[in-house]
Amino acid sequence: MAKPGKPFLYLLFEAGIGRGRDLCAGTGLCGKCRIRFLDDAPAPCADDQVRLSAEELAAGWRLGCKHLVLQSCDIEVPAFDPRTLAGARGEGLAVDIGTTRIKWSLCSRVGHSPEFAMVNPQMGVGSEVMSRLRYALSSDAARDHLRQSVITVLKDLVRQSGAVSLAVCGNSTMIATLLDAPLGGLAYAPYSLPWRGGETVCIDVALPEAYIPPLLGPFIGADISAGLAYISTLEPQYPFLLADLGTNGEFVLALDAEHFFACSVPMGPAIEGVGLCCGAMAGVGVLSRVNLGPKGLQWSGAPLSGISGTGYASLLALLRRLDVLDEAGHFQVVTMPLARKIAQQIRDHRLGHIFDLEPGVFVAERDVEEFLKAKAGVNVALRSLVRRAGLLEGDVLRIYLAGALGEHADPSDLITLGFLPEAWREKIHVVGNTALAGTLLALEREEIRDWLADLPRRVVVESLVEKENFGAAFMQAMRFVWV
Repeated sequence: MAKPGKPFLYLLFEAGIGRGRDLCAGTGLCGKCRIRFLDDAPAPCADDQVRLSAEELAAGWRLGCKHLVLQSCDIEVPAFDPRTLAGARGEGLAVDIGTTRIKWSLCSRVGHSPEFAMVNPQMGVGSEVMSRLRYALSSDAARDHLRQSVITVLKDLVRQSGAVSLAVCGNSTMIATLLDAPLGGLAYAPYSLPWRGGETVCIDVALPEAYIPPLLGPFIGADISAGLAYISTLEPQYPFLLADLGTNGEFVLALDAEHFFACSVPMGPAIEGVGLCCGAMAGVGVLSRVNLGPKGLQWSGAPLSGISGTGYASLLALLRRLDVLDEAGHFQVVTMPLARKIAQQIRDHRLGHIFDLEPGVFVAERDVEEFLKAKAGVNVALRSLVRRAGLLEGDVLRIYLAGALGEHADPSDLITLGFLPEAWREKIHVVGNTALAGTLLALEREEIRDWLADLPRRVVVESLVEKENFGAAFMQAMRFVWV
């Protein structure tokens, strides 16, 4: 029985129907939550008219995220074949519960499996941690739905892999939700941790006991401590910076083996291709890299069905170099012949100005703004850490890039867009999913768990969003240059 006034998207989530779909978390952009009213369809809203054809609207199709349950009704939901959750077997299972995606790998006597991933089913109730917290705090039932959605995934992974040991990392909200810990300190200022991690716990009686690395702060979770554990095995040069660029941007500047400074900023799911007009997970037909040729823009694979987060970064960086995209994130016509030819792909659209790639696949200026917000947050965080440590940018010897954007994007594109300064170009090391790599190490090696147990006393966490000047610094950084 659905509660009146609840979005149909929440109803799909709570019924388990939305699990594994690529969702835009209720922004009305992806169209994946479409439902068909078999009788008395509500009047279409503006987002319905943008995403659905006239024939679909006439047949009763609507976006589930844009309509509320108001009365008893019959609906139809399109069939959906979820991705396979596991493709290998192993004795140990390491899982990284990200806000947007859940990733995992297996360890066995012969080594580690590849990394697997799926959309976090919690995306059905919001794209970022605050929306999840609001939902969880709305009722005990909602809180349990949120928790069980991830526990169901873990049970499936354990069953299909045959794993007998388990280690889990994630940001502080993901871990607190998973363990049914108090959430108030994560939802409201002054922020505080309900549980500090670094323990082996029982998540559910149907699962092996799970080791969870320590949580370093309300917004610096077990994924970052696991990532630092992995970096420690690389014999890093100090001072170094770990930049985990995901839905949340989390950053750690290590002066030496005993002194770490950490902070975080919300970046949003845009850098993972989520919540954008043509955003999609990487795969066949999804744009992930754009090159410049004699005739204009070039990419492999056709026809396109969407654009990944790294595809957006690649395209925006190229347009920036050609001045087809200005510092403020607006498309513009230029005079250079090749750039002028490429600028002919700028169109007027009901969503505003867009840059057309193929029919139905485009970048809108509203997408660009979401990238600008992520870029601004990164700028503020990195500048704050460097100053807090008493350093200049050039003093940092290594920059380790991790997270969804850091792991896959070309560092040159991030420099062009102003995420990182030019002074770091030769110092950047792309290190992949450090959170999952460190969790695997902790699953296998006691000395890694010992290293993690001692980590919290060495870390000073800085709360940026509570500083008075954060808003002004953020707005100043809303340009595609390092500021």
